[in-house]
Amino acid sequence: MEILLLVLSFAFLGGSIKYIDQAYDERAFPKKYANVLAVIAGLTMGYLMAADSPFSTAFFIAMLISLFMAKKVDNLAFLVGSVCAVGTFVLLCAEFQISFMLLAIVAFLAAGFVDEIADDLAHRLELGSVAHRILTYRPFCDLAMVAMVLLGWFAWPYLLPYFSFTLAYMLVESISINGLRVPIRIRPS
Repeated sequence: MEILLLVLSFAFLGGSIKYIDQAYDERAFPKKYANVLAVIAGLTMGYLMAADSPFSTAFFIAMLISLFMAKKVDNLAFLVGSVCAVGTFVLLCAEFQISFMLLAIVAFLAAGFVDEIADDLAHRLELGSVAHRILTYRPFCDLAMVAMVLLGWFAWPYLLPYFSFTLAYMLVESISINGLRVPIRIRPS
């Protein structure tokens, strides 16, 4: 699969997941758009899991498992999106050569678990601002991804879609909290 298409698809999914989360949890965006986005994102995720194996298969299987285990599928949109993703993946399994890298799935799951614990600690303990920012950023999945690339499990270009997912997720979170602020000097008069 073309890397540019993967980068755009992963960015779309990262932004979509945070949009849905912020629509339901913070009421930052309209839920009706979040619901539509959930279906499109679920179909996209399921397609990527089938068409871009083993990387997207491992990444999104681990994500879906961790979301269910952490009980983060807590609204209609996430449930519908998850069902669409799994359903699309199952329907497309016969069309594509699917490879399940169990070690990569376990690595993503373990890193995500450590990220959750670190984030929880950062919110409960009074840490310095640098330590707080690092732990709430949740760096352990990133470190796991880099390690998997260095071990040769995935080719280095897969860092691009992986980090596009993260950056889009963070961008939508920032917009939901801060809005789209345009500096005064470049606003139209």
